[in-house]
Amino acid sequence: MKKKTYFPLILLFLGLTLVFFLLRLSFHDATVDFRVLIGGNFILFLVGIISSEMNIRAMKHQQTQGFLRLVYGAFIFKFFVLAIAAFIYIGIVKKMVSKPALFGCLGLYFIYTFIEMRSVMKMSKKPNA
Repeated sequence: MKKKTYFPLILLFLGLTLVFFLLRLSFHDATVDFRVLIGGNFILFLVGIISSEMNIRAMKHQQTQGFLRLVYGAFIFKFFVLAIAAFIYIGIVKKMVSKPALFGCLGLYFIYTFIEMRSVMKMSKKPNA
């Protein structure tokens, strides 16, 4: 059951990584730092897997407090990990920040969140969930 839940995230990660590597080879002088996009993709994948696991455990929880704790915990975990990663990147490169890459990572966040929620919601509709 978990393999089916994580399969869309794995497929998305592999597909986006391949696209970013191919684009990186094609555009040498681009304003987008593809290393940031590849790193952001990797971080979002890992955070998405952990967040999905927390949401799956939340659905199986018997008490409302436990459900809410896990759902909000997944959101807060994702928020802080991504905020810390962005601040570390900005702190390291200072004035050389690739704004298009950061906005690209924001777009990746929305894509990963959509895929993650869709997978978890599909699982919740199954009778044995």
